[in-house]
Amino acid sequence: MIYLKWKLSQDGVWGTGPEETISDRGSHAEASWAVDSSGYRIGYLAESVDLTGLETWDVTEVTEAEALAFCQALWSDAEVIDSGYIIGPPPPSE
Repeated sequence: MIYLKWKLSQDGVWGTGPEETISDRGSHAEASWAVDSSGYRIGYLAESVDLTGLETWDVTEVTEAEALAFCQALWSDAEVIDSGYIIGPPPPSE
């Protein structure tokens, strides 16, 4: 699993990320549940891809430990599961 950290775009629509641009480059990025108060989020990358030119989102590759620490700062029970994804808090009860 390749972990990314990016900032949600504040230009135009709040909440946009680099997923479409990464897809256009031949890979697949998936956003996680983890977004901090500064608008940074952890995401997952299917396979390596050129990350240059993604300054709009301040995209950086991070280690699993860094991604987990980011998520645990938001929810202390976050953990990496066998697939490499980091589980988040359960959905709110209805």
